[in-house]
Amino acid sequence: MASAAIATDRPTSKSKQKHVTTACLNCRTRKIKCDAAAPSCSNCVLYSQQCVYQHGLDKRKIPIKDRYPLGISPASDDASSPLVDRLAGNLGSLQIAEDGQLRFYGATSNLHLLVGGARKPMRKAVLSCEEEIQSALTAARVGHIVDPGLEQHLLKLYFCWEDPSIHVVKEDIFYRERARCKAGLGSSKLYSEVLVNAMCAVGASLTSRHCVELPEPLEEFFASRAKALLDVEMDSPTLSTVQSLVILSGVESLLTRDARGSLNSGMAMRLATDLGLHLDTQSYVVAGLLDSEEAIIRRVVFWGTFIHERMWSLYMGRPVSLDEKNITVPAYIPRLEEAKFWRPYVDDFEELDFPPLPDPIEELHEHNSTLCAKMTRVQETLYSDSVTSLLSHQELHDFTSDMRSELRQWLSDLPEKLHVDLKSVSAFYTPHVLQLHMQCHCVMILVNRPFFSASIATQPDVAFADPMVGRPACTESARTVSKLLQIYRRLFGLRRIKIQAVHLVFTASLIHVLNACQATEPSLKNSAWQDLEVCSQALMEMSKGYRSATRALEVVNGLKDELVKAARENTKRSAAGMMNDSSASKRRRSSAWSSTAIEANQSSTNANSNDGDLMLNTTDNALESLFWSEFTSLDFPGF
Repeated sequence: MASAAIATDRPTSKSKQKHVTTACLNCRTRKIKCDAAAPSCSNCVLYSQQCVYQHGLDKRKIPIKDRYPLGISPASDDASSPLVDRLAGNLGSLQIAEDGQLRFYGATSNLHLLVGGARKPMRKAVLSCEEEIQSALTAARVGHIVDPGLEQHLLKLYFCWEDPSIHVVKEDIFYRERARCKAGLGSSKLYSEVLVNAMCAVGASLTSRHCVELPEPLEEFFASRAKALLDVEMDSPTLSTVQSLVILSGVESLLTRDARGSLNSGMAMRLATDLGLHLDTQSYVVAGLLDSEEAIIRRVVFWGTFIHERMWSLYMGRPVSLDEKNITVPAYIPRLEEAKFWRPYVDDFEELDFPPLPDPIEELHEHNSTLCAKMTRVQETLYSDSVTSLLSHQELHDFTSDMRSELRQWLSDLPEKLHVDLKSVSAFYTPHVLQLHMQCHCVMILVNRPFFSASIATQPDVAFADPMVGRPACTESARTVSKLLQIYRRLFGLRRIKIQAVHLVFTASLIHVLNACQATEPSLKNSAWQDLEVCSQALMEMSKGYRSATRALEVVNGLKDELVKAARENTKRSAAGMMNDSSASKRRRSSAWSSTAIEANQSSTNANSNDGDLMLNTTDNALESLFWSEFTSLDFPGF
């Protein structure tokens, strides 16, 4: 998916030039000569390595006849100018901008030709001292003094429950930079008060603690503080600005402000490309422009932004903002620190008896990014908003079949530490591993849902057996989501599940509703009611912290009511048709009877008519009883 950019301006096989001025990265590392043969130099072929050249810094010379194919060439003392080569190139580069930050400029901007040191950096427009920060907060009417103990509690909740699923902040580096800034040792591109308040806003949604000195709700208060400071920081954004926008978009989601949340996520991705986070920076590390730690953090921030933006795209059903063909940074995230363990962090009055588990945050981050890439392909192929589809029904089915296989292979290829045993009733898992599996099965549902209806079989270019897989596949994945929810609830409860889980449970609930109301097989119908109960209770529990869960439950209940009403009307029409046929038959026989028999028959007909009304009422009541009996264990006011 993400591959390093390979330079295309290589000498042809006819070129007599044996070596080039700029070797590939592998040859540069070994300090050996490079022949720049295409598609791989001889050394890379020998060592079975990918032949990669520096992105944006390629100064290799091209033969004059190839460089000027029309026969127009400048004076010979100009055929060796590196500047001409760069001007004629089509690759952008990272340049130090006026605010001192590395930013990406494409070749069409002409700014990729900037010469370092040719201009003086301007003063960065950041709030660098406590007085300036407090003044900005006071102007926004959120200048309250926050207890350091409360702030630390909310940050711990964020790192425990929120960040691991969509990893965008490295905890140890955050605290290191925070201590340095608090000690007055200067500003940092990896820490800001905007980021702190954004993280505290998420933590506030995960706690039951109240603070009488601060406005309620706490998540609104901290979000307002973050946005007040963000307005100033956007004049000179850094890596921490991208992190803040990603986190704030999640805060807006849990407050059901979807438009603002989607906008923040899009801004985060746009800013990530402005900083060049989507590019492989290995060549800049080799050249000494970046240290290895910052290069790794850039990867973490970009892929966290990528995953979050893809989640928003799926949740809202809208196009993504960055095409994957423009991404060259590897998805693999090297581990900077020693392996750490995860344990649940909760409020003081709560207790969770939970053993420490290895925290597979880097591995999960990598596999989550590949899953999101598949998720985007599903959305753009099966759920495209184009007026006319370029694919036939059979081609859509073929894509579905291939993607179904890809997702199953993705599950089987997960490392052992990311596996989940659905049959175990005593195993322990981290919450982000459980949610990763929910996400995969949600994508599986969306892959097969277009073929859930049997009407697709009437299409002329679809084989009869093709749609038969859609409904069982949807049902299987929806049931798996319910099982994962039950495991999650057994271990942690659902009070602190990540906000993205609302959409995952919502998607599975709709399949359960359809099966519960429309399935003809009794066992499938009964299991669907049970799974619907699990998902409905989960949404009810999540609604204590996330308003979007309440909205999702309203949609589920509304669809259920419509389906039950439709089933009731169909039953009434069927019963009425049976009674009309019976009455017509009796009237035909009555002409051959005596008047006495006619009177007796009229009495009998009236009785039968009353029985018909009784049949309608009985059928109606039976359906009603059948429906409500499945919910005897539920205590939802909406029902």
